Amino acid sequence: MVKSQATKDMPRLELMGIQENLKDSDYEEIKRFRESFNPDEMGFSGRKEGV
Repeated sequence: MVKSQATKDMPRLELMGIQENLKDSDYEEIKRFRESFNPDEMGFSGRKEGV
């Protein structure tokens, strides 16, 4: 699983919970979620997979 700098220390279960909450979200909810992160921390962490 590729993680961002913002999620690199989150446990897998927490990430799965976020994904579950967002899967039925509308565009505005997803936009608010994305904007809640610092853009400078959105780089990838670790090995690249599935590129």
